Amino acid sequence: MAGNEKKAIMLLGHGSKAAEANETLRKAARAVEQRGGYGMVLPAFLQMEKPDFQEGVDALVAKGFSDITVMPYFLYMGLHVTQDLPAEMEEAKNKHAGLKIALTQNLGFHDKLIDITIQRIEEFSAEKTASIPCQHPIEKESFRIIGTELDESVFPEIELPVIKRVIHTTADFEFKDILKFTPGAVEAGVRAIREGRNIITDVRMVEAGIMKYRLEPFGAKTFCFSSDRSVAETAAAQGTTKTAASMRKAAEFMEGAVVAIGNAPTALFELLRIIAAGGPKPALIVGVPVGFVGAAESKEALEKSGLTSIFTKGRKGGSTIAVAIVNALAILAAEAKTGC
Repeated sequence: MAGNEKKAIMLLGHGSKAAEANETLRKAARAVEQRGGYGMVLPAFLQMEKPDFQEGVDALVAKGFSDITVMPYFLYMGLHVTQDLPAEMEEAKNKHAGLKIALTQNLGFHDKLIDITIQRIEEFSAEKTASIPCQHPIEKESFRIIGTELDESVFPEIELPVIKRVIHTTADFEFKDILKFTPGAVEAGVRAIREGRNIITDVRMVEAGIMKYRLEPFGAKTFCFSSDRSVAETAAAQGTTKTAASMRKAAEFMEGAVVAIGNAPTALFELLRIIAAGGPKPALIVGVPVGFVGAAESKEALEKSGLTSIFTKGRKGGSTIAVAIVNALAILAAEAKTGC
């Protein structure tokens, strides 16, 4: 963290006559500054908006930064990136003696951009195609089969959709016995989503699997900090795991949230420590970390805490289980709104 505090980032966009287009870059810069732990992240523009490149460099130098990293917020490697930017950088170095200025790769192709592309398509399909059935025929048939092999009468009606979705995800009927709910847990999770509360996860895999288009009508957003640079530095400095450190960073987003932990027992232990110390209290904890070291023990601690939770007994669990539970809650929340 300390090294990042001395570094300035310039997030460089093309610039537009449309104010809302320029505001998108400014929002991105604010988010990078918050999550990256840099000394400053400045949005700047090549054309049609201020500050331009040179004005941005001047502003950063005036604030005492002599080490600037420029990130071109461009999808393509066009002439702006290959010709204009090197010329702008050379001019800035000639103007400011001793200035260190480096250029990162542009956005380009990245698997995460594909995830976002698919998410946008799915969001559009969910909003515009009312004639599509709520369930794909194969999924519908899978749930029918699960119903024939599961004695549904022994489960509370409100918990059954969550249990069945976990079984659908795993093809493992043992989850009907080891998936546990504290009183009112499902209702608390559904209510939190309908109220637009945050969804916090321990790892990116859980965050990526959550059906964002189910959350968007309510304004609920997902957060995962385990890959943040500042979290990695905190974990290294304090001798803990990144997932545990991510729970500390997530604390400011946690009050009334749904916290879904599917991978890391250390994240669950840290979450319980934060709450026990008087920290913010989530509306629901989904505690299903998997593994042989600490997984069962962390879930036992969750059970003993008395907090509103959905958890698995023993070693079994995992990111896919956490995703299935959150998605089941999101579907239940959406059913009341759409009748789907």
